[in-house]
Amino acid sequence: MQTTEIVERVQQRAGLDSSQEAHDTVIAVLETLALRDLGEERGNFAAQLPKELGEVLAVGDPEIKERFDASDMVRRVAKHLGAPLDESQHRTHAAFSVLMEAVSDGQVESLLKALSNDYASYAAWED
Repeated sequence: MQTTEIVERVQQRAGLDSSQEAHDTVIAVLETLALRDLGEERGNFAAQLPKELGEVLAVGDPEIKERFDASDMVRRVAKHLGAPLDESQHRTHAAFSVLMEAVSDGQVESLLKALSNDYASYAAWED
């Protein structure tokens, strides 16, 4: 899946007015995940994303990574976007689910194992 398709799907799912808002949401989610301890899955996940999106995960010191749950990810994305928590939750869910669709099923499974269990609800989208 290419970046433009990822952004279009996020825009549609989140009901955003512009592709820029959708792009900002994808970047906010990836920049937040870049702060999280993903172990070996960081590189594997990044390698399956379009290059410009995968590179976002490589930001920062790989030795200094945090462990936080999905609700903290939503709070961090909200702060990044300057959005209320309920809007951030919806946008984070839209972006995270599209990112999961952009990689292989095996990668989704491996990434979710590296995260706390509460991330799983953000990985799937019911139309």
